[in-house]
Amino acid sequence: MVKNSSIGAGTGVRMTMSPQGPSVVFLDAGSDSPITRFGTLDRSRPALPQDAGIDEEILNPYGSTPQLLTKTQGGNDGQYGLIDFPRLPKGCSVDKATVIKQCTVVKHEDVGAGTEARMAMSPQGPSVDFYDWVDGSRITRLGTLDRSRPKLPDSAGIYEEIVEPNSWAPQLKSKTQGGSTGYAFHDFGKMPKGCPLY
Repeated sequence: MVKNSSIGAGTGVRMTMSPQGPSVVFLDAGSDSPITRFGTLDRSRPALPQDAGIDEEILNPYGSTPQLLTKTQGGNDGQYGLIDFPRLPKGCSVDKATVIKQCTVVKHEDVGAGTEARMAMSPQGPSVDFYDWVDGSRITRLGTLDRSRPKLPDSAGIYEEIVEPNSWAPQLKSKTQGGSTGYAFHDFGKMPKGCPLY
């Protein structure tokens, strides 16, 4: 779905909404030709840089109802405006698989005992897989930690638990050494701005 709108200062926008998310092309209001120096806004580049001379940002770029925040006048005279993107036709929806792929952030942590934790944060929440630090092979006997299985069983020989698996800022609580060694806490990576948490 495509929608054209004027944002002032001789500038127009062509706003497109598809299952892969929103995008914006800036147009010369007189000729309708693209203003190439502004480029395109989309999920990977939701806002114009500060030196563009105008403020333009896609709000909620991973949601089903994004908006364009726009301000073309400088100083106190300028007022921010919000323009809705066109709605997808009935039966269409934002592609969740694409959102999950684009929003997933993976972080590698050495948790000791020759073990690497690969910590993924996505709209579906946190997950952890364990790998041998030396040869890079997956330690299949430990399986995957996620919301449905946030903690390794006692028989695993090491302590690994996702703390607050339903929150925006989960942590991996880890202890691979015996005795009086304390627990280590590792933060999961932050998803890009605008990503949802299902």
